[in-house]
Amino acid sequence: MKKGQLAPEPLMRDYVEPVLTELCYVELHKDPFPTPQEAQVWFLLNGQRKSAFVPLRIVNEERLTVTAALIGEYEGKIVVTFPPTNFGRTTFSVEESELEKIVVESE
Repeated sequence: MKKGQLAPEPLMRDYVEPVLTELCYVELHKDPFPTPQEAQVWFLLNGQRKSAFVPLRIVNEERLTVTAALIGEYEGKIVVTFPPTNFGRTTFSVEESELEKIVVESE
């Protein structure tokens, strides 16, 4: 069996425990989806719009926030993930400085 060359260090470094946080979104779409329990939220990151499909139960429409889990770092960026929906699981990585702009600090 032929094997590939290993990277000198892991590109993905998991946090020992996920960090739950609230992120501010700029837009929310609730329809049309396969089930009424799902939504699409949009964030403004690096001057571009980024979307995530999420369960509606983690969206706080009054505060314009959604709960996310920070699970580690990939190539120097923070990895953000959300619970799965019928569309699968949304995961993306973002620079820490950009993420700080949309994180709602806990009170």
